[in-house]
Amino acid sequence: MTGPERYRHCQNAVVADASHPLRGVCIDGSRLAEFRPLFREHFRFVCVTLRRLGVREGDVEDVAQEVFVVVHRKLDSYDPADPARLWLFAICLRTASAYRRLARHRRQVQQDPEREVADSDPLADDLIAREQSRRLVLTALDSIELERRAVFVMHDLEEFSANQISETLSVPVNTVYSRLRRAREEFRKAIQRLRAAGDSR
Repeated sequence: MTGPERYRHCQNAVVADASHPLRGVCIDGSRLAEFRPLFREHFRFVCVTLRRLGVREGDVEDVAQEVFVVVHRKLDSYDPADPARLWLFAICLRTASAYRRLARHRRQVQQDPEREVADSDPLADDLIAREQSRRLVLTALDSIELERRAVFVMHDLEEFSANQISETLSVPVNTVYSRLRRAREEFRKAIQRLRAAGDSR
């Protein structure tokens, strides 16, 4: 099952039934009207964000469900006047950080399927190139420490402002810019290193 197919499977499973358990937490009827549109609109964002924060592709579905358990639990604290993606990103960051601390992303003995670009169905050249670029970016992101990676993802990939990032992460704006500068440099060097390694094969 490909990444997008897994995401759709998880999304369909949770949204299809109001009583579907999210890690043992049921969506009660009184909150379903609030939860369902939030889930449908931002599920893909949560999955992409988790992957960018270092959650392995094979674990994204499970960790995304953990995120939405927290979302469901904290619905009362969410202010709809605030950008939903900022609120969700903060939850994703905490969840991804816990995931990394638990080392559930241990290296597998077998070949990492994320490094394989082609599968049993041949892709058109442009799709192969797009997938290679996506994995190059993810691999480069994996070389950046999480607190700097979070700022880089929020600013350069999600286009949140420095002030928004500062509020969400509870750090001074100057710290945001400092982390962003370091992350950009680390990302640039990682891309160069990965491309050089690819050219030498």
